[in-house]
Amino acid sequence: MRAMKFSGVKRRPPFVTLPRHKRSHEVIRLKGKMRRDAAEYGGRFSSRLVLNEPGRPDLYNQWFDFYFPGADRFTIWNASFVTARKAFWDKTHDIAHTRVAEMLTPEEREQNSKMEFVPAQRSSTGKILTYKLAEREEMRFEQFGGLTFHEQWRKLESEIARNEPPVIHESFRLDRSYVYGIGLKIVLDVDVINQASIEDAIDRFIAVGETDWVSPEPVPRDRLPVVSEHEALATIKFPAE
Repeated sequence: MRAMKFSGVKRRPPFVTLPRHKRSHEVIRLKGKMRRDAAEYGGRFSSRLVLNEPGRPDLYNQWFDFYFPGADRFTIWNASFVTARKAFWDKTHDIAHTRVAEMLTPEEREQNSKMEFVPAQRSSTGKILTYKLAEREEMRFEQFGGLTFHEQWRKLESEIARNEPPVIHESFRLDRSYVYGIGLKIVLDVDVINQASIEDAIDRFIAVGETDWVSPEPVPRDRLPVVSEHEALATIKFPAE
């Protein structure tokens, strides 16, 4: 089947390929936004996310996206910051998904992921206006002991977290393909992401020379979870409405 082409749609070029004057202009705009947002973020970075949400449990403050200027006048860092705990959970999640998927045949995977749509809204003349996803019972598999794909996935996540914990290293990893700034993926061993930990991450990144870096030492096992993310979040008690 031939790929569809959309006329008039242009892919934006990576930020690093823009002329220096355009990059400088974006840095100036970001610094202006940082000044305007100083009461919320402290003045060293900005974001599109809420940082200090009242009553939000620490386990929900394990990642954050933000922007900050580089040491020169032409660089913006488009950062995604996760704690070592969150990186551990993400890796456990991915490993479990891969293993569960490998236990199914290609036909079973296709059948399990198949989506069907049914009419959701009709006009007065009976013409279908919108569709919705059809509800269907999840498939159960003999090789999973009668569990569904998602049930087996969660079960395996828990087992991996306890018995086969993945190794996590603190790191800074760059991605120069971003259209706004340079991508920066941060993994640091902190309990929670807040203004102080973000500012410390910025300082550490500057200290290593604003470049790729991976700690030679893994995060200690006793600093990482022994349960899956789903299990951990299930323990949180919210106050009654």
